[in-house]
Amino acid sequence: MKNYRGFLCVFLFLSCSLRDGEAPARLEFPPLPAAWTELLGSPRWFVRYYAGGEREAYLEDGGEFSLPPSATGPVFAWPYWPASRLEPGDFRPAGLILPCDALPEGAGRRLVLSWRGGVDAWFYRALDRAALENPAAGDVEAPRRGGNFNWPKFRDLFSDPSVPQELREDPWRADWEAIAGKTLRSGFRKQWLTVMETQALSIPAPPGPWISPSPFAGALEFGDGPCVFPTGPGPAAQAWYSAAGILHCSGESWMLLPWE
Repeated sequence: MKNYRGFLCVFLFLSCSLRDGEAPARLEFPPLPAAWTELLGSPRWFVRYYAGGEREAYLEDGGEFSLPPSATGPVFAWPYWPASRLEPGDFRPAGLILPCDALPEGAGRRLVLSWRGGVDAWFYRALDRAALENPAAGDVEAPRRGGNFNWPKFRDLFSDPSVPQELREDPWRADWEAIAGKTLRSGFRKQWLTVMETQALSIPAPPGPWISPSPFAGALEFGDGPCVFPTGPGPAAQAWYSAAGILHCSGESWMLLPWE
């Protein structure tokens, strides 16, 4: 399979699709984990951002994009592999937050997405969704929403040794929706940063390697011993991918689907 190295740069130029009052942007995607590339090859990208409403774009190695100077909020980029029937959302997104992560470049801006930025963008959206779902949310909760959150301080926490090491290594092991709900009710606290409970599930599966949807998680590879996968206690399925197919684990149940 093709190797995917360095930054995949999608250059977004001023064109007839550029809207009035908007400027071009240059979007840079992060490199994929080597294990993803070895198994799946190069992805396409599904981009979602917010500028006077929700906007979306499907990008590969080119495309056009326009962005108003006032655009704020999260930017997501999900890798997906249509040839393997893997859709946007099957793997965790890269991302960034506007305007704090945008870099000026000529008449437009340079947007460098990162895997850590995908976590930030996800939590930003979770904070705003928690506010919308809370009928009592008002001005008192405004500082706890994504647009007013202290993102530099939040990002520094992942260098804080008092935060669980498992979470510093893989931030997707936190329940960001639950943390957002607690933040809306009583403000953000470092104590909310805890690792979701998992249990070990032994499965008679091929030895791997098995890759996770999280870009931070290393591939699992088993020798002659049992294949033991971490799985959550609830009904939400955790997926793992290998040359043998897609393994869905949930609680004590599992299903291995071969590639079609």
